[in-house]
Amino acid sequence: MTLIIENVRAYLRSKNSSSALDRDRIAVLGLTVSVFLPVYFSLAAVLYVALSTMVHYRVRTKAFSAPYTKLLFAFVAASFFVSAVYNNYLGMACSILIYAVVTCGLYLRSVMTRQLFQQAMDTACAGSVWCVLVAVCQKAYFFASAPQYRPVSVFTNANYYGMVIEFVILIALYRIFTNPEHLSLYAAVIALNFMGLYLTGSYSSFAAMLCAVLVMLCYKKRFKLAAVFLAGSAVYAAVCVLVPVFSPRGAGAIETTLAQRLSIWQTSLKGIGEHPLFGIGTTAYHMVYDRFGGYGTYHAHNLLLDILLNFGAAGLTALCVYGIAQIRLLFLRFRNNICTDMNILATAAVTAVLVHGLTDVTILWVQTGLLFLVIVSSVGIGSAYLEEDVMLPNLLPDPADERAGTVYLRN
Repeated sequence: MTLIIENVRAYLRSKNSSSALDRDRIAVLGLTVSVFLPVYFSLAAVLYVALSTMVHYRVRTKAFSAPYTKLLFAFVAASFFVSAVYNNYLGMACSILIYAVVTCGLYLRSVMTRQLFQQAMDTACAGSVWCVLVAVCQKAYFFASAPQYRPVSVFTNANYYGMVIEFVILIALYRIFTNPEHLSLYAAVIALNFMGLYLTGSYSSFAAMLCAVLVMLCYKKRFKLAAVFLAGSAVYAAVCVLVPVFSPRGAGAIETTLAQRLSIWQTSLKGIGEHPLFGIGTTAYHMVYDRFGGYGTYHAHNLLLDILLNFGAAGLTALCVYGIAQIRLLFLRFRNNICTDMNILATAAVTAVLVHGLTDVTILWVQTGLLFLVIVSSVGIGSAYLEEDVMLPNLLPDPADERAGTVYLRN
């Protein structure tokens, strides 16, 4: 009788475990699909998954067990209250949304597996094809009346679409390395997304994609391919300069864009000077540009300036501590040969964000941020026993730590 009861309990546990795995798979793939649909679908998916994570104790405990989670949430909470102090109502709403997106990111990190990650990456490749088709139709529809129109596909801005394309090209290249039997399929995805990138006319996206692809190819030791890709990009850039008709946005686009950026950056520096310690909350730029006579928009078009304007030096410090911890974890994964190809993809994605962040802040959007979090969620795979080495005292390891790591590798 006791044996029967134990068998029944074991069956119920396995059934519950299987059900949980199915729910996680649906949630992860649902979040991935929502990136390639209008932003309202992404919002709904993010809010649903974040709320589900918060109300389920076991899911919440597992998701929030990652290093420096408390610091990250303290940063988000502080940004909400700082926004409230300065009556930055849009910033308050964005802080709540950031909280939900961060929760989704931690959830993705906690449930991701190798098989699920590959499925999510293939889903992103398939979704991008749909977005390119939408962009082509938009360009064709508006071409007669507005030849310089930059299609946005299912996104609200051409630059957001450009950043998604950056990530998708990296994902497709990653899948070529990890799933070479379908090389032609992923090559077609890359070609179609290059078409979409051209249609967006986003110079920042092109530069970020170029740097990120070179990082990935160099990590994979494909130096000849990297040299050919770099040479081809240089030739194309030269042709656009010499024959402006081949440029996606015309001859004067760079000068106009640069003038706007300079106005925005000067205005941002003045705003940072007023509130250097804590900033004035998320989307602070829209509250200061009119006062200083700057170009009207919602952010500082530079990731560092935007962080300082929104969150001040205190916020930048908190983000740097969290970021260094994640880089430290990524380094340990490389050193211990854990999911190396996934680590290379994550490194390339971070490179794209940093390079694009020199001239824009497109990562701070639901669709772009969510796809980035899906990509970097791979750092949660097989990292549980490394995370204790990521805490603050070990951010700058001493020689003893290096020797211990060497012994561990030999075993």
